[in-house]
Amino acid sequence: MNERQRRFADEFIKLGNATQAAINAGYSEKYAGANADKLLKNTKLRAYIDEQLSELHKSNIMDAEEALSILSDIARGKRDEEVLMMNPVSGKVERHTKKADNATVIKAVTEILKRYPTAKQSEKLELELAKLKEQLNIGKDEGDSITIVDSWGG
Repeated sequence: MNERQRRFADEFIKLGNATQAAINAGYSEKYAGANADKLLKNTKLRAYIDEQLSELHKSNIMDAEEALSILSDIARGKRDEEVLMMNPVSGKVERHTKKADNATVIKAVTEILKRYPTAKQSEKLELELAKLKEQLNIGKDEGDSITIVDSWGG
């Protein structure tokens, strides 16, 4: 892939418009109008574009650990919330920060608990697994195994 092709790919990622990306990369308007779609079919260019888009998505999308960290901070009162309030005297809107209220903390804790089964839920899963094994006639000594994937990612 040459430098102009790389510039085309980078411009295409930014704009989403192949013709304009080709023009911005230094191709003539005539060439860009007729051949921009061909540039996108170039396997090396396509692989580069796909790789760059994948990296952008990875850096922009929150993973589960980050989400749980934020929820934990909210539940522990470590994250302040910004609220807008009208000052009745001046008539101006003022920004204030406050700790999360109880409803917000409860929601955060509930979301965290959805991801971690309690002892009671674990017992229920074990009972369901035992019943399933019984229904499938899986004996303890038969050497058969079964894998159960639960909703918590286990």
